[in-house]
Amino acid sequence: MHLADLIERYQEALLQKYAGRLLPEQRRAIAAILRCRTSAAGEILWQCNDCNHSLLNPRSCGHRSCPRCQNHEVTQWLARQRRKLLPVEYFMVTFTLPYVSG
Repeated sequence: MHLADLIERYQEALLQKYAGRLLPEQRRAIAAILRCRTSAAGEILWQCNDCNHSLLNPRSCGHRSCPRCQNHEVTQWLARQRRKLLPVEYFMVTFTLPYVSG
């Protein structure tokens, strides 16, 4: 299931509950995600010069909050981060120290 499917399904309830609190950028993100890779975003025509086969692909929105558009960039970023890791097991240890005033 895609985020756009969830937004479509629950957009009316979301707007009823939070319409007054949504920022303009959040509204633009919702609109972009709903439009992404649909005919509403426009289409790109790919055509082979050799055989004249053509294909229409819907355009992506490119919005930074869109998981469809940013998945590639996130995947690349994660790969760069993983290359920086040492080949050892990592553990996270958290401890709490008492507050000592000055």
